Amino acid sequence: MARILIVEDDPNTLSGLIEILRDEGYETVGVKTGKEALKILENDYFDILLTDLRLPDINGLSLYEKTRTTRSGMKTIVMTAYSSVKDAVEAMKKGVYEYLTKPLNLDELFITIKKAIQESEILSENIELKKQIKKSYAFENIIGKSKVMLEIYRKIEKVAQSQSTVLIRGESGVGKELVARAIHYNSPRANKTLVEISCASLPETLLESELFGYEKGAFTGAVSRKKGRFELAEGGTIFLDEIGDISESMQTKLLRVLQEKEITHLGGTRSIPVDVRVIAATNRDLELALQQGKFREDLFFRLNVIPIFIPPLRERKDDIPLLIEYFIKKTCEENNRPIMRISEEALDLCMNYDWPGNVRELENAVENAIVLGEGDIILPEFLPLTLYSEADRNFMKNMNSHIDEDSYRKRMEFAERMILKDAIDKAGGNKSLAAKNLKISLRTMRYKIRKYNL
Repeated sequence: MARILIVEDDPNTLSGLIEILRDEGYETVGVKTGKEALKILENDYFDILLTDLRLPDINGLSLYEKTRTTRSGMKTIVMTAYSSVKDAVEAMKKGVYEYLTKPLNLDELFITIKKAIQESEILSENIELKKQIKKSYAFENIIGKSKVMLEIYRKIEKVAQSQSTVLIRGESGVGKELVARAIHYNSPRANKTLVEISCASLPETLLESELFGYEKGAFTGAVSRKKGRFELAEGGTIFLDEIGDISESMQTKLLRVLQEKEITHLGGTRSIPVDVRVIAATNRDLELALQQGKFREDLFFRLNVIPIFIPPLRERKDDIPLLIEYFIKKTCEENNRPIMRISEEALDLCMNYDWPGNVRELENAVENAIVLGEGDIILPEFLPLTLYSEADRNFMKNMNSHIDEDSYRKRMEFAERMILKDAIDKAGGNKSLAAKNLKISLRTMRYKIRKYNL
C-alpha cells in the first residue's frame, strides 16, 4: 500500500483529500504546515508528498527542497490555486514531479499519483538491480588465491578508477568478460551502461552497423534511424570481446573512434561525439598478427594502454579447489540441492587435468557432477570422461558395459583403482612403498595392479 503525506492548510480540503485517497486504497497522513511535515518525515517514509504551494509557514517548493536529499525516493506533487506558468516552470525545474491547479480534477490527481508510484517502483527496482549487479561483479567474486591472481586483483582495482583503455588477454574460458565487468562496476562509470558485444559473432557489415548505428535508408531494411552500441554506452563502458577477429577495414574505423572520440552512422555524414570507455579482449596472439600484417600496429597501441593477462588454469592450479568450492555452492543453490562436497579422489582428478577450456570447462564439469551425481559427495565417476586418461576411460567403459553387475560394486572397484593409482603416484612409482603406505602386502598390490591394468 502506497503512503501519501498531504500538506494542506485548508481543513476542509485536507479532510476531503484524506477521505478520497483512503477510498482509493492509499494510506494517508495529513498535516496543515510545512514544519509538521518536516517533523513527520524525520522518522517516517512516504511514497508521495502532496503539498499546497502556499502554506502558512513555508511554501511547497521550499518544503520539497528541504526533503529531496533526505527522501530522494519520494515524489512531490505541488497543488496551488494560483495558477501561473512561471510557478509551474520553477517547480518542474527544481525537480517537482508534477504541478496541479486547484480546484483539483480528481481523475487527473489519481492518474498522477498512480504514475508517480509506478515510476518510483521502477526506479527502486533499477537501483536494487544495479546494487546486485555490482555485488555480482565485485573483485572478491573473481576467484583465486594464486600469486598471479592476487597481482591481477591489485591491477584491476587500480585500473577501475582510471579512464584508460584496457586490453584483456588470455585463452578462451579464463574469465576475460568477468574482469571487464569488474572493472566497469567498480569504476566511476558504474551507474552508467556497460554494453558488451562479441566482435567475432557478427559479419563485418552487421558489426559496423551494430557498433556505429545507421541512418534510415542506409541499406535495404534500414527503415528507421538506429543508435549504435557506442551511443548506447554513452557515459559508460563498451566491452569489445574477441577484438582480434575484426577485419582490417573495421580496424581502421575503430581506430578513428578511439582517436577522435566520435562516430558516424552508416549512411550518415554527421560526426557524433561519444564519451565511452573502451575495454577490449582477445585470445589471439596479436604480436604474431602484427608481424603477419593482419592487425594494425596503431590500433594495437591504442587498445593496449593497460594490458591485463589472465593465465590459463593449468598455470594456476592452486585456484582449482577454491573455484570448485564456489561452483559447487552456486550450482547447488541454483538446483535447490543441499551443498555437496568433493571427494579427495575427485579433487585429485581435477588437479591433474590441464583444463584446455579453463574456468568455463571446470564450471561445466562441476555442474555435470552435481546434476548427474547422487548423494552428497562428488565422486570421480560423476565427473566427465574427458578428465580421465585414455586407459581410465577404457576401464570405465568396460565397467559400464556390464549392466547386469551391481553398481555399488563397480563404484568400489573404480574407487579402489583410483586409490591404488594415487598411492603409486605419491610413492614415485615405488610399488613396495605404495603397498606399505596402504598397509597391504606387496603380493596383494601386484595382484591389484594386474587386475586394474595399472
